[in-house]
Amino acid sequence: MNFRHQGTPKGAPYAASSTPGERKNWSKATRTRKKIFEAYMSKEDVSKGLKRKTLIQGPLRINPKKYHDAFIPSPDGTQDIFIDGVVARNRALNGDVVVVKLLPKEQWKVSVTNLLVPFSWRGNSCRA
Repeated sequence: MNFRHQGTPKGAPYAASSTPGERKNWSKATRTRKKIFEAYMSKEDVSKGLKRKTLIQGPLRINPKKYHDAFIPSPDGTQDIFIDGVVARNRALNGDVVVVKLLPKEQWKVSVTNLLVPFSWRGNSCRA
């Protein structure tokens, strides 16, 4: 197998690097990572948010068939709070007790199956 860096001309161990110091610096630059997740909140901020009820705490449930979808129960236990995507979970795993801050209502995603609309059925038509 040939383990050479991408973009390296065949036969050359490193691209445009003549000294070991330059090669070392080049490989360090390729190892830097982008910031994907936000930093965790401090314990003090979490305590204050839970007391003020601006944050919600609960056990995380990740959908095993669609791992991008996760949920925590609402404080009253009647509905689930949807957490959309791996980045929004911020490294949390299934069963972890997490604290979340709700998005503004304009950004909420509501499941149509959870909406209750009274219908009256008459014949072949329905009225709301």
